[in-house]
Amino acid sequence: MTLRRRHKRSDQPLTVLVVEPRAGDLERTRVVLGEAGFRVVPVTRFDAAGPLFEAIQPDAVVLAAQAPDYSAVSVARRLRQMGRGAVPMVYLVDPTDTETYRFCLEKGLCVDMVPRTGSGEELVLRLRAQLRLKTAVRRSLLPVEEGSSAAMHDPLTGLYNRAFLLELMALEMRRTERFGGSFSVVAGALDDFRTLRKESGRSMAERLLVYSAVVFGQTVREADIVARVGEDEFAVMLTGTPAEGVPDVMARVNGRFALARLQVAGQVLRPSLALGAVSYPDVVGSPVQLLSAAQQALRRTREERRSAGTTGMGLTI
Repeated sequence: MTLRRRHKRSDQPLTVLVVEPRAGDLERTRVVLGEAGFRVVPVTRFDAAGPLFEAIQPDAVVLAAQAPDYSAVSVARRLRQMGRGAVPMVYLVDPTDTETYRFCLEKGLCVDMVPRTGSGEELVLRLRAQLRLKTAVRRSLLPVEEGSSAAMHDPLTGLYNRAFLLELMALEMRRTERFGGSFSVVAGALDDFRTLRKESGRSMAERLLVYSAVVFGQTVREADIVARVGEDEFAVMLTGTPAEGVPDVMARVNGRFALARLQVAGQVLRPSLALGAVSYPDVVGSPVQLLSAAQQALRRTREERRSAGTTGMGLTI
């Protein structure tokens, strides 16, 4: 079942559905979000989330994730289907519960995670950031005279552009400095892209870029930001992901690209990708410097692979 979103007046508070089986934690979250100006609909039963979601049509959903059943993940799947993926969701995870953190990272449908803290300030900030991003995306889909799509998006792939990514990185830096934690930036570039463009033409090369953008978008989490930052280069900002979490993400991206096949005019193209990453605050500097460091890391990877003779796109008839 899918929902038709009703129009909300600008003076109405944003509604957050909070699903938390622990009554004490539910009340604390309700108070924090209420004081931040949200209209909160609290519920302790996961099986009540679907009917409530359909009835109130919330602007965002907060789900408490915990062992052993991880009901939040199955509920997130159902709510995403009902809301057509248009409603931001967040998992609340105990900061010391490494098992739940790992489960949500691997199987949590790419939903963002926020640690339970006494103040709840990070939850408020993350919800506001996701809702602002959602509003920006909606505006970008309006006609040019009503929106600002050209200022945010790459016209070919539809991904965010370099300038907008740098703005989001600056915001994430400020959030990290205020609340602690870290985030990472992964840069990726297609191997032998210029050779492909020269041999197969601009149209083939552009179709590969669009296809690669889709693969990236299907691989990373909902909360992560994918952008095209160069002719054949992409970047992903992994919010709340420290350096130790990056190898899993890179393995996932490499695995998805290893299975990718693009068929054009009887030809089958197998794209190959080089990746590099940096994490903040392990590496410090401006957003431009951080992105440049990630791009330098991917170029080192590319050179190492070329030296080993392991790069290249496969093009078969």
